[in-house]
Amino acid sequence: MHVHHREDESFYVLEGQLRLQCGDETFVAEAGSYIFLPRDVPHSFRVEGDTPARMLTIETPGGGERFFVDAGRPVEGEGLPDAAPVDVELLRRVGNAYGAEVVGPPLGAR
Repeated sequence: MHVHHREDESFYVLEGQLRLQCGDETFVAEAGSYIFLPRDVPHSFRVEGDTPARMLTIETPGGGERFFVDAGRPVEGEGLPDAAPVDVELLRRVGNAYGAEVVGPPLGAR
């Protein structure tokens, strides 16, 4: 669970299925869905099902996209990397530079 203080975040779900929490609301978004997550409202999401999800992420105003570069992993080859544990301390540290903060645990299982 995290919150952005500088930007609003939106997703277009291109493939797969996500479960999202925004504030007190929890919902499912499938391919074709558009989700708007306003700044200063805690939110989280997770991929559901057996297939990866692909989504287009839009942050308004721009600038926060560098977070993904600074907190991500280098490309290791073609395709998606193997799953790895989330480095929460890295997310906290990098998030501070982009006006975002981790405010709680990830969205739990159903």
